[in-house]
Amino acid sequence: MKKRIIALLLVVFSTVAVFTGCAGSIDADSEYKGHQIIMYMTENVYNLDPAEAYTNEISRSVVNLLFDTLFTVDENGKVKGSLAKNYRTEKTKDGEYFMYIEIKEDARWSDNQPVTADDVVYAWKRVLNPNNAYDCASLLFDIKNARAYNEAEVSKDDVGLTADGKLLTIELEGEIDYDQFVLNLTSLALAPLREDIASKNPDWAKKPGIMTASGPFKLSKIGFYKDSSVEYEDINYSEKDVDENNKVKVDKNGNPIFIDATVPDMFEGQRVHSYILERNLYYYRNAEDAEKLDKTVVPYRIIVDCSMSDEEILKAYKDGVIAYVGDIPMSIRSDVKSEATTYASLSTNVLYLNQNAYINDGTEEGYQLFADKAVRQALSLAINRKDIAEDLVFAKAATGIVPMGVYDTNSVKKLFRDESSNKFTYLSTDMDRAKSILNDAGINPAKYTFTITVPSYDEVYLYIANSVVSAWGEDGLGFNVSLNVRGTIPNNDHHKDVASVPSDLCDDLWAEDIENGVYEVAILDLVAPSADPFSVLAPFAKQFSGQKMDLSNPENYELATHSTGYDSTEYNEIIEKIYKTKKTENRSSDLHKAEAILMEDLPVIPVVFNESAYLLNEDLIDLNNKTFFFEKASEYYYPVLFDKISVKKYEDYEEKCSKYIIDNFDEWKQNPQSYFGVMFKDLTVAEFVRTNSYYLYLFKDKDYSFIPAEPKK
Repeated sequence: MKKRIIALLLVVFSTVAVFTGCAGSIDADSEYKGHQIIMYMTENVYNLDPAEAYTNEISRSVVNLLFDTLFTVDENGKVKGSLAKNYRTEKTKDGEYFMYIEIKEDARWSDNQPVTADDVVYAWKRVLNPNNAYDCASLLFDIKNARAYNEAEVSKDDVGLTADGKLLTIELEGEIDYDQFVLNLTSLALAPLREDIASKNPDWAKKPGIMTASGPFKLSKIGFYKDSSVEYEDINYSEKDVDENNKVKVDKNGNPIFIDATVPDMFEGQRVHSYILERNLYYYRNAEDAEKLDKTVVPYRIIVDCSMSDEEILKAYKDGVIAYVGDIPMSIRSDVKSEATTYASLSTNVLYLNQNAYINDGTEEGYQLFADKAVRQALSLAINRKDIAEDLVFAKAATGIVPMGVYDTNSVKKLFRDESSNKFTYLSTDMDRAKSILNDAGINPAKYTFTITVPSYDEVYLYIANSVVSAWGEDGLGFNVSLNVRGTIPNNDHHKDVASVPSDLCDDLWAEDIENGVYEVAILDLVAPSADPFSVLAPFAKQFSGQKMDLSNPENYELATHSTGYDSTEYNEIIEKIYKTKKTENRSSDLHKAEAILMEDLPVIPVVFNESAYLLNEDLIDLNNKTFFFEKASEYYYPVLFDKISVKKYEDYEEKCSKYIIDNFDEWKQNPQSYFGVMFKDLTVAEFVRTNSYYLYLFKDKDYSFIPAEPKK
């Protein structure tokens, strides 16, 4: 069965005409710039903004290769510097508390600009900005005035952050647990960003020509194809403003003025057919010296072709063409389970229930069904988490909302889930009790019609959502429930810095719906922003939600609730208490109490704990030289970085790749949604082998005489 959304890093993509088989030492100006290795990581690359990488745990794996953080976690579960060279703390005579972080001298962006403290200050104030909606804002609340700025009480200039070249000065609210704060700074959401790039274009993290990277790789290219077989309604698009005579209004420069659309419209789908990750040549490398590039990142280029079937992925892996599979397709998981390495992904697949949504009950106004706690409890009891986890293969039934791998305090020696003695009643499966609860609450499920918003491109989400529909629908609780499948479309939002709407990128309607609270039920991965359980639990408290604030009337505004609309006085109070408890070891009991409240109220329903799984082809990867680099943080926590990886007998591997392309070329180019179907649909295999500049290095100076010559014209 063809699965268009599952991607394979299949094609070795190069503009290099001559290619040698031995890596050796690599200079910046060298023609050969490193191995190009076939991998599959994930297809979900619609937005690579690190501050928005926490609703899909698979996408985070790609973002993790593009952006570095100040600190990371080492093989012993201890925090160590990454971009940060060191840090120190100070208490002044006046009782003020400071932290000073020095950024490494050789930390550079992919355009060779140095990573500076200004990049940190910009990224953090962006997260705190009350006009944005970042759940991770509370990670920074120990900084002086950070919380006040997030609540629109002070200006961003009042936040206790100062930059001086490579030195970041942080003024703190008071005495804190420094170890806990530094653990927060391992969060990918707090990765430094370039203000000159991110502030100018809201879609900066979608376009290779705009974004720069601080990690080992950069996004080199991304390609799309139109999917005319499906259309999606978009309520957030922009349209040209017109006057009473239907004439387009223009600004002082004669450019059309765009406004938010007044009514929804339909747009045909657009999907990724391929993308390219290419080595950041300046990753911890001073461009002025003669250091060799192979001391930082060995693979030069990674290509994703998003058009292969599951069977083709498995065959290519078995045939020794794919070196690494990081997102194993569901249909082949059982076949490769014994070969796969698994680890906790620090994320929980959940269902958000929108308490503000008026659900269709046959009346004109509708009914706020999910504002009823009894309904939420019944819905949770109807889900068979054990069966879903078994079908997913790489997952475990959720026993809480805080995922596996998250610390109980700030040490890997104690994990939150291991320290939890709670057995949450409503996370069990009991259909009879669920029906009884609804009956006692006076709820007749047959009256209500609602949808679960799910992304079209994620097969795991689709499977879980369909399972939930079965549990809640006609054969289960009896609600009229269906999927609201939301896809990706050509961008239709006007940007201030261009005169037209750029279409060479995608709008992810599922992500936009969640951000804007336009859903009834939504499925997503709740990814822990850090290994601190507070980072998972805090956003459900009103004062820590990090959601956009309505600042239209500065004299009278309220803090925004979590996206679900959840607002519990009891929960708000215990989260506030935890925040004010500055000794980490004293927070544990209250953190578990907070989770217990959340699992009783259930504004969010946990389904499964996600497990990451990968296949590593040891026939290809040169493990003996330790060039495949995993940074293992604990039994549960693996930030995977392909800092160094090479292939055994690379010339043989190159030969195998070229033959694989020839053998499959005619079939691939028939698929209008594939990279080959888009780029090479008009070429014969002979023309492709002999003239295509992208792949010429694979075929140059090799004997492919068995391919017929083109007839003379």
